[in-house]
Amino acid sequence: MFKQARLKLTGWYLLIIMVISFSFSALIYQISSMEIIHFAESQRIRIERRINSSYPNLPPPPMLVDTDLIIESQQRLLTNLTVINFFILLISGTLSYFLAGRTLRPIQKMTEDQKQFISDASHELRTPITALKAMLEVSLRDPKLSLDESKKVLTDAIYSTNQLKTLSDSLLELNQFNNKSALNLNPFSIKNLMSESVKKIKPKADKKQIVIKYNPINGQINIDIQKIEELFLILLDNAIKYSSKSSQIKFIALKTRKNIIFKIIDHGIGISQKDLPHIFDRFYRADNARTKNGAQGYGLGLSIAKKIVESHGGKLEVDSKLNNGATFVIYLPRFS
Repeated sequence: MFKQARLKLTGWYLLIIMVISFSFSALIYQISSMEIIHFAESQRIRIERRINSSYPNLPPPPMLVDTDLIIESQQRLLTNLTVINFFILLISGTLSYFLAGRTLRPIQKMTEDQKQFISDASHELRTPITALKAMLEVSLRDPKLSLDESKKVLTDAIYSTNQLKTLSDSLLELNQFNNKSALNLNPFSIKNLMSESVKKIKPKADKKQIVIKYNPINGQINIDIQKIEELFLILLDNAIKYSSKSSQIKFIALKTRKNIIFKIIDHGIGISQKDLPHIFDRFYRADNARTKNGAQGYGLGLSIAKKIVESHGGKLEVDSKLNNGATFVIYLPRFS
């Protein structure tokens, strides 16, 4: 599809360029032909004047314009213009094909991402839906189903429904970061921002006896408070999920001339080098995250976190080694 579109776009580019080129060539030919005729006429008049000044008593000889010379000059001009347009055609064709590819590349990438997103989302949605359907069908066909068993089936059904709701909410949220204007930017205290985030995640940390040590700084930052709080909660939750019991997580803030830098440092299972380039991809889950800790999720949290940072004009980086913890670094502009 895109190959055909590229060829069509190349054809349109080439058509426009050659129409302009031929138009200029025709104009140059007309002006140059007029100049050749005018030069021949001027030359004839100049020669007549010289003869009349040298031999005033002689009648003026019949001097005619050399039409053969004019025709030859016009043909040579036409040949040169044809050669030039041929080279323009070759060069323009190559450049048009290249530019058509550059023009269509973002559209192609967006289309491929959309197809991949639909495929991944369908795959992730199919699992809880299939499990829910099978569980309900088996229960309905069981004539000896007791009240306690029915309650357990309903409890499991609600759990699967909550999974579906979480997944659908995350999918919808990923589509909210297409432009910066959708953010509700306001100045907010960095200290309050960090303390509120830690306060909200603390009950989850307490369950694993994990201590979150945060080092706030004074000052304000222009942000969408709900989105940035969500960002911190995603990263802190991620750190708690993959840290061992009774460990420690550091939440640090630094200030530079252009950015406010936040660091979330854990001492958990870490991320392997082969997984690092993909952890911000949608639906990506590292093998060690699934097997060692039994952590559940759809692989959308870090993808949402990156979208939040980028929507604020910032950058999210990670540094980690397997079995040696992970450090997530958030760069947010001081003024946006």
